[in-house]
Amino acid sequence: MKRVNLCILGCGSVARLHSRVARTLRGQVSLLFASRSRERAEKYKKAFRGIGAFGSYEEACGHDSVDAVFICTPHAHHLEHVRLAAAGGKALLIEKPVARSLEELSEIEKATAEADVVSMVAENYYFKPLTRVLRYHIQRGDIGHPMFIELKRVGRSKTSGWRTDAEMMGGGALLEGGIHWVNLMRSIGGEVKAVVAAKPQVPIKQVAPYEDSLELLFKFADGSVGRLLHSWNLVNRIGGLSMSRVHGSNGNLFFESNGLFAIVAGIRKRFRIPGLIDIMGYRSMLGHFLECVRDNRNPSMSLALARRDMQVVEAAYRSLESGRFEGMASP
Repeated sequence: MKRVNLCILGCGSVARLHSRVARTLRGQVSLLFASRSRERAEKYKKAFRGIGAFGSYEEACGHDSVDAVFICTPHAHHLEHVRLAAAGGKALLIEKPVARSLEELSEIEKATAEADVVSMVAENYYFKPLTRVLRYHIQRGDIGHPMFIELKRVGRSKTSGWRTDAEMMGGGALLEGGIHWVNLMRSIGGEVKAVVAAKPQVPIKQVAPYEDSLELLFKFADGSVGRLLHSWNLVNRIGGLSMSRVHGSNGNLFFESNGLFAIVAGIRKRFRIPGLIDIMGYRSMLGHFLECVRDNRNPSMSLALARRDMQVVEAAYRSLESGRFEGMASP
């Protein structure tokens, strides 16, 4: 098996998380690090037993020793760094959200298409064991036809740095964190036709620009309905745990929102523990990307799928202004 030399751009907390995951894929990947600070890149190289360090993103993206780059910088800089990597002919793994807007995403798509490089979005929820288990039982018909999907993610988050900067964020909590849950909703419900959003109008200080708490109602192409409650500013006194469910015509799927367990209560009855070792899907996600780089094939979590997630977010923001259901923007 060919080892992929993967350079992580940006040496912050996200890079630290993915570096730890990469260390579990011994034999498949060698890590390099790039930062605007050579000292910081060297620090990460030492901490995670990397094979190289760069003091600029330009140097990393143009270096022959690099096969692929993992963009872990704030999403306001993703377009700039995608262009650098694409110009250097590097395969790309891009942290979510992939961009601040659909317009920026279009420029990212253009750059990667012109360079003809492998491009994937680091949407780990797409690879979570929970997502696989839910889709399996729904597609097998264990609860009949899905009618209502209810997802809940609430907690109180501390924000700082660029996450408090409206221009850097390009949106609010739904874009920066809630896009995970949009992806999960789409993985369960399929094509979204329209969405309406509402946010509380109460005198509580927001912890993110634009919005930090939203409730969304989805209309799916198959006629089913979805509801997502996402908040960075609600008290959750049970350690971040929440319960979600899918109501079907012949039963229900109950599950802990983060993926600890799922209960099938329909035509078939089962208690499932989807997978605790890789509960967040990071290892499967990175492993899939490395396979695609080695085989030079298109990843399943593509820019096209990320566009559909972004379309939902932008429709939700338009809905906050219009007060009505908004359809998906044209590709």
